[in-house]
Amino acid sequence: MIHGHGDDLYKTGKEITANFSTNVWYGADSNLLQSLLNRHADKIFHYPEPDAGSLKKALARYHGLSPENIIIGNGATELFYLVAHAFAGADTAIPIPSFREYEDACRLHHHHIRYISGNALDIPADTRLMFLCNPNNPDGNIRQEQQIRSLLEAHPDMTLVIDESFIHFAPDIQTAIPLQKEYPRLLIIRSMTKDFAIPGLRLGYMLGNPETIDTLVRYKQPWTINALAIEIGKELLNMADELLPDARMLLRRQQNFARQIAQIPGFTPLSSSTTFFLVKTIFDVPRLKQHLLENDGILIRDASNFKSLDRHYFRINTLTDEKNGRLINALKNYVE
Repeated sequence: MIHGHGDDLYKTGKEITANFSTNVWYGADSNLLQSLLNRHADKIFHYPEPDAGSLKKALARYHGLSPENIIIGNGATELFYLVAHAFAGADTAIPIPSFREYEDACRLHHHHIRYISGNALDIPADTRLMFLCNPNNPDGNIRQEQQIRSLLEAHPDMTLVIDESFIHFAPDIQTAIPLQKEYPRLLIIRSMTKDFAIPGLRLGYMLGNPETIDTLVRYKQPWTINALAIEIGKELLNMADELLPDARMLLRRQQNFARQIAQIPGFTPLSSSTTFFLVKTIFDVPRLKQHLLENDGILIRDASNFKSLDRHYFRINTLTDEKNGRLINALKNYVE
């Protein structure tokens, strides 16, 4: 899904004044990030660590784990492809709708994909691998710990990959990291891109049993993490408590935002436990997206390329009250 994700500013050729298409934390301190980049600019004159070892150690301290539990990726996406490569040809379950890169990675490595619809987690007994996005992209639904535990108990020989890229935007979710002590086939992937607002630097990591991590790392290319990303990643972890978003406040804002959209004829926001949510509409979304872009400088995420959705769904993130109000007014004008 190289072309078809959110934040596709590079394709628009237009000035964007409000970007609802990406789930990146909008309130990050851009001045702080710029100062960190300037502080470490000289790192570009040297090769980075082949395995981002110093960042791996920092993440180990942050999570109370060992560096042997961690693989660093050039964004979470590299890690999805890494797992798909290591399990090439596997019988793999993917719930839908969900992040398209799981499917793309598995197709590249000739997996036999079983699609799981809705909230059901009933999968064939011989399933070898499963991807589960929690909170789920694009609908913001969450799976509670007991659901995940039941899935692991029912399929002890299956490797379960839980994508927790959006966990800091869902206040009512529990991380599955503690379950790894009981279930060695559980892998957890996190993204630093979203909650620290550094999509251009590309940083993600995977947590798992040391033996599983050791197997996966054999498939990984060296030097995929650039030197600036390594240094910025360590700095951000040191300031995580003050930099991560207030998820409870954001969820309240999202609920108010969704209520206002629900009052516009032809638009139905779907329930979500995160800052982002799907909207079902009677209108053709590609046309709506282009209209908002051309007339209002507003970018939304056309969700029609998520499996099981169509041209009547779009996804939006919750921004500031002022920007949210601009989208609401733009949608009202479109209806009129």
